Amino acid sequence: MSPIRTKHATMATSILCALALWNCGSETHETSATISGAEHASVALKLQYSTPPLLDSLVLDCYGADTLHYVRSADSALFNMDLFPSDNWSFKAEIYANGALMQVGELSTKLEAGSIENLSIQMHPIVGFVLVEVPTGLKNESGIASGTMILTSESDRYEIPMVESTGKIYFKSDMLKLGVEYDVQISLFDSDGNAIYSLSDKFLLTEDSPVPNLTLNSLRSKVALGIQTAEERHVEITLPLRAGFRKPKADDLLITEYYSAPNAKDSTQYEFVEIYNGSIDTLLLDDCVLGITSSNALKRYALTASEILPGAALVLGDAVSEKTPAEHVNTDGWSDMTNSKGSIILQCDGITLDSLYYASAPDSLHTNVVPALGSGKYNQSGQLNIDRWKVRSDSSSWCLDAPTPGELYFCN
Repeated sequence: MSPIRTKHATMATSILCALALWNCGSETHETSATISGAEHASVALKLQYSTPPLLDSLVLDCYGADTLHYVRSADSALFNMDLFPSDNWSFKAEIYANGALMQVGELSTKLEAGSIENLSIQMHPIVGFVLVEVPTGLKNESGIASGTMILTSESDRYEIPMVESTGKIYFKSDMLKLGVEYDVQISLFDSDGNAIYSLSDKFLLTEDSPVPNLTLNSLRSKVALGIQTAEERHVEITLPLRAGFRKPKADDLLITEYYSAPNAKDSTQYEFVEIYNGSIDTLLLDDCVLGITSSNALKRYALTASEILPGAALVLGDAVSEKTPAEHVNTDGWSDMTNSKGSIILQCDGITLDSLYYASAPDSLHTNVVPALGSGKYNQSGQLNIDRWKVRSDSSSWCLDAPTPGELYFCN
């Protein structure tokens, strides 16, 4: 393809992406020429950046003997390209997050035929935003019904409403200027309008900290902020509940993922069951056991992990397999799980907190089953859609995909 045609195609792609950035963010638009090995330079270019939350897409434009345009989702910052030699190649990169352009970077270099280059572009934030997450637990035991976040600078004032999500609420601002000091005031209320939590603080939005993530780790314990706070910080907690460690109750612990059919030929794969603490307390696991079906018999294994933090996922991995990472060995034993059908039970103090029956197809005794792989099939785990935790016994609340131990991920 000639450089002129490539340039025209790239200009059209750029216009389309500018008009519909969201649609481009999940796809890769790459225009490249077919070049013989002796005539091109092999370039591996990596974007160097601190990953912001709500990352949308990475954009790279290359200008030189050819013109190339790449748009990628946030899965990889490495671009491998075969480029025509030129004394002046220019690479311009952009990172979009929170629905807007957030970081930029640029690099110029000379490329010679037959060379192999490893390049990097240091990205620089040009704007920032504020994201505050507050854990509520799946049952919202704190009774948070509404809330506001107010950001104030010398020239601007922003009032940001609360947004509810499964197990948490959050506040998210639009893009803000860097180099500006903001006062932040967060207030949370119950259903009667009574204030149950308030926080006031100051922070300076800078290039080094373009997204000061004020995650409140727990409403029942010491408040921890992910920023360097000003000396005049004031925190007031009026919540009547004390921080505490306790034993789990019904609907506190959920089975959110199971992997019963790893490929024995893959040295990185191992059986596991993932459990999730949907409460806002640290739960004690001293008297908890995991029951799994092995060789058509249900066998029970004590949990060796002593506790699970609020909002955390704990992986109960195959304790007898050398493939299992040390941090995932959290039971006192293991027997091979049955692949195509079986049961998993989580009990604490003799009380069943959660259970499931997985199968590749329903049968006369189990008409609504969690999906599983058939005999001889491998490499997919069953994953719970946490938004549907109240109806987790329904097969439509689960799906099969590549395993993600320790991460609350749901395949579409």
